[in-house]
Formats: sequence, structure tokens, C-alpha cells
Amino acid sequence: MQTNNIDVQVQSTATLIKASIIATVIGVVVLIIAILPAEYNIDPTGIGKAMGLTKIAQAANQPLQTQSLQVQSPQATSNESADIVINTAPSVAEIQQAREHSAVRSDTVQVLIPSGKGIEYKLLLNSYTHLEYEWKTTNDAPLYFDFHGEPQGDTTGYYESYNISSANQVKGSLTTPFSGSHGWYWKNNSGSAITVQLTTKGQYLVKG
Repeated sequence: MQTNNIDVQVQSTATLIKASIIATVIGVVVLIIAILPAEYNIDPTGIGKAMGLTKIAQAANQPLQTQSLQVQSPQATSNESADIVINTAPSVAEIQQAREHSAVRSDTVQVLIPSGKGIEYKLLLNSYTHLEYEWKTTNDAPLYFDFHGEPQGDTTGYYESYNISSANQVKGSLTTPFSGSHGWYWKNNSGSAITVQLTTKGQYLVKG
């Protein structure tokens, strides 16, 4: 009877410990060189940056950017395309800046009001338009005034007064309640002519 003897090689404890240490060292090296730069943008050796691994972590941490996409409409022909633009909503500051600089004008005029006479000066504005103004008499003499507005197309003679008083200077603002002419009537009750210097800023046309 023939007996087959199979020798199984058993590693020594020292060999197993050595292999474990080598595997641990390799794992630490991979962690420092590859995993930390790619996953967490931590690159103590600088090798991850040289290999471009830190860009992976940086791209993952960046917020989604606004993109403009062009896609082919299912109904479009080969020469037609539909544009889909994905935009973030404008901030409050951007809306305010657009409002302040969109077709805004600023003017300074001088209006001579003869003694015992009244003069009107009007601006044409759309409804809900913001107007800033300031006026003063050049010699500080007071004037009776009526700051008012007349609706566009009205034939009844209706007008709305915003401020009626006597003063030598007034500074303020108005958001127009309707489209039409808005402005001032000054009455000079003194014995000499008075000049009014008026400064306006907003979206309007000068009616005079």
C-alpha cells in the first residue's frame, strides 16, 4: 500500500508579523498620498496636489454653479433649437441697483416766478414710479406751493394734492399713485420776482 505524504508549509509567527507590518505601512501610505487628498483635500506631503487628487475633493465641495443649457426641442427642425437657461434669482441688492440705474435721469432747473404770479412745472411719470426731488428759493423767500398730480387722459379736471404749504425749501420723494403729470404750482405773493432751483431724480419726461 502506497502512502502519499503532502507537506504543508506553515509560516512562522515572525513572518506573519512582518507581513502585517508591511500591509499596515502600505495602507497608511495610500491613505496619506491618495485617500486624504482625494476625499478631504488634506495633502500633508504635496504628492496629492501634484497628482491632481486634491481637485476631486475641491470639486465635490463647490456649490452648484448657474448653467446655461441648450437642448434640441422635440418639435424643432434641424435649424431650430430651444434654449433653457437656468439662473439663480437676483438678490435684493441687485434688484435695487437695477431699479436705480435703469433709465434714471437727474435734472436741475431754475424757474423764475414773477411778483404776484403763479407758475406750474410738471413731469410725466408712469404709475408706481419713484421720484426724488428738492427745491429752494435762491433768496430764501417763502412761496405758496401745491405739489400735486393729474391722471393721464383725465378730462374732468381732477387732480390729487400731495403737499400744500408755504416754504422756501422742500426735500422729499414720491411714489406716483397713477400715470400722468406730477409737479408743482408755486405762487409768488411778494413784491419782487423769486427764482426756484429745482433738482429731480427718477424715471420721467419733462413736461415743463
